[in-house]
Amino acid sequence: MLSIVTTCKSRLHHLQHTLPLMLRQSFAEVVVVDYGCGQGTADWVVKNHPQARVVKVDDDPGFCLARARNIGAANSSHPFLCFADADTIFKGDVGGWFRRNARESTLYRCADKVDELDGFAICSKANFRRVGGYDEAIRGWGHEDTDLYERLGMIGVARSTVPEGALDSIRHGNEERQFGKNDPGGYQSRREASALGEAYRLIKMDAMKLLGMELAPEFRKKLFEQILTLHGEARNNGRDVFFIHVDLPFQDGRNVYSKASRRLSYVVPVQPLVAE
Repeated sequence: MLSIVTTCKSRLHHLQHTLPLMLRQSFAEVVVVDYGCGQGTADWVVKNHPQARVVKVDDDPGFCLARARNIGAANSSHPFLCFADADTIFKGDVGGWFRRNARESTLYRCADKVDELDGFAICSKANFRRVGGYDEAIRGWGHEDTDLYERLGMIGVARSTVPEGALDSIRHGNEERQFGKNDPGGYQSRREASALGEAYRLIKMDAMKLLGMELAPEFRKKLFEQILTLHGEARNNGRDVFFIHVDLPFQDGRNVYSKASRRLSYVVPVQPLVAE
């Protein structure tokens, strides 16, 4: 009934602790995505936990959690998807509880206020596909989860939680996240990731609401890269803010002769370069 999708990039030491707990969940399968993990995650899972399904991705030197989770979802076989990081600890039988309480029109998240569990989510595969899954334009750390939750809400998906105390997380510092030299083309710090990821998400949502439709993948990718590029240039030049302008088509089907366009303009603060 439930497909637990977990991804691993340099986190095998976490997965060795959490995967056995995922595999104990009732009425569930586990899909492990080895996303260029140099620790040999795929081989370790096949050898030690052959009941898990393994998908290996080796065409990306960085880390795109959104893509990793989409790949895991595409290789799942059950009607509901559960996304859990490699450091997520299943303390109870979430699978058994979910079988008794599942509602297709609901997104389930963690009831406990733990930052590391913000990415935990359960939703129907049908609704996940309906909104196009995670946004793969978002690379590096953060915001791919909030972005998905908001788009699910836009199609009327309600929110609920799994039982309190059912989950926990292995605590760790930012040195184990994909920042700076660990993520070519990504963010330099958690602070930068939080600020620029939010800028991308808010601009994207404004554009979607104005157009009344999802944005094309190439448009989203260009927007994300443009934000990172403009931010880097502004910081290198000692500026406190940078400006970004997004041009959108008018798209009025009642007047095919109109060539009007609209522009969204934003002022985004520059984040200092700090070591984390």
